[in-house]
Amino acid sequence: MRTPRLLILAAALALAGPRLAAADTGPDSGWSLTLGVWGGASRYDVLGLKHGVETLDRDTLDGNLDTYGASALLRLGWLDVGALYEGSFREATDSFVLTPLVGFKWDVTDLVRVDFLGELGGHRITNIGTDAQSVWLPYVGVRPTLSLRLPLGPTRLVLSGAPFARWDLVKKDVAVPSSGGATTTRSTYEAGGTTFGVVGGVGIEL
Repeated sequence: MRTPRLLILAAALALAGPRLAAADTGPDSGWSLTLGVWGGASRYDVLGLKHGVETLDRDTLDGNLDTYGASALLRLGWLDVGALYEGSFREATDSFVLTPLVGFKWDVTDLVRVDFLGELGGHRITNIGTDAQSVWLPYVGVRPTLSLRLPLGPTRLVLSGAPFARWDLVKKDVAVPSSGGATTTRSTYEAGGTTFGVVGGVGIEL
C-alpha cells in the first residue's frame, strides 16, 4: 500500500522540482537570492592615530580606504537576511569586516528596488605597525541599497549602489612601537571610531 503512495509523491516532487529550484524574481515573489560583488571608497577615523607615527601605513593614518566585498542576500517576502564580507586594497595595514545583514525591501517598480539593511558584526584591523598588532571591534551599521534589476533569462542582473555608515561599539588600546633616535618606545592609542563610504556593485538575483 505504501509503494504506490511513494511513487506518486516522488513523481509530484519530480514535476515540482524545476519550479522550486528557480526563484520568482518579480516584486511579488515569495523569495529570491541575490549574490553580488562590489567596490568603492570609505573613510575611517582610524584609532585616533597621529600622522607622525612612521611605523603605520599612510593610508590608514589618513583614514582613506579603497574597499571591495561580496554579499549574499535572501529575501523572504519583504524580509531581507544575509551576510557580507568586506576587505581593503591596502598593501600594509589590513582591514576586513564580517557581518550578518537584516532589513526589509521596498520595490519602487518592477526594475527598481531599495533594501534598508542593518549590520551587526565585527571590524578587524591587522598588521598595525612593525610588530603586526591587531584589534577586533564589534560595531553596528546601516546600509541602504538602491538596485536596478534587469531581466536576464530566468534571473535578474542586479546593478546596485549603497552608501553606508558604521559605529564601533567599544574602544580598545593598541600599543605601537615608535623610534626615537637610538631607542624604541611604545605608544598606546585608543582604537574605535566611525566608518562611512559608498560602493557600487554588480550581482545576479536567482
